[in-house]
Amino acid sequence: MGISTNLMKKALAAAAVLATLALPARAQDKADGKTTFKLGVVNLKTCFEKDKYDRIKDIDGDLQKMADSYAKKLQDLEKRMVELREQIESLTRESPLRAEKILQLRRAETDLKFEKEYGRARYLDYYSDRKIEIYNEVRRVVTMIAQEQKYDLILRVEAPLLDEQDPETVAQRINNRVVLYSHDSVDITAAVLKRLNEEWAKHKATAATGPVEWECPTCKKKNKAADAACAATKDCKGKKP
Repeated sequence: MGISTNLMKKALAAAAVLATLALPARAQDKADGKTTFKLGVVNLKTCFEKDKYDRIKDIDGDLQKMADSYAKKLQDLEKRMVELREQIESLTRESPLRAEKILQLRRAETDLKFEKEYGRARYLDYYSDRKIEIYNEVRRVVTMIAQEQKYDLILRVEAPLLDEQDPETVAQRINNRVVLYSHDSVDITAAVLKRLNEEWAKHKATAATGPVEWECPTCKKKNKAADAACAATKDCKGKKP
């Protein structure tokens, strides 16, 4: 009887914790009744979708340009190799040009092999670097919003894709799921995406027009971008960097 009572108490305690985490975004009273706990969730996968975050769309465009340039370079090398083979076949073995053309063909084959390996590595490095940058940006914006709106904890939430045939992959995706349920009111994904898109739009505008001001290296005061010399401080001899 005593064992059943203890199990019942543990089960009720666990249910109470889960119920607390499932409450909406409003402040939740802790057991002491003196402090509050505010929980939020973010769908990280949504933040990496190009129709949700404009920077992802721009990165996809850059990657496509890189892929097109890479494909053209390979195509040009393969075309050059075909031309060299045709030239070699048209020359007699005694021709002094034959050895030179064979050497050029070997160089083209080496260049093609290098471009295939280097081009793919460069593409993957760029893709990986941008993904890391995006992840760090999302974390930074989530932190800003959490601090502004007094959140205590922000969890990642997205449904795992379970269409893989590999049992290990399916099991790993299920195990990586952080939140099984959350109320819509605790989801701050829309606020995060809004802030991300606003910041990216400002960044692109600044990159297109250049900085609107510069800091004088002498007096450390701000000057207009059009000013070649410091006008913020009288008689300052500072020049635009």
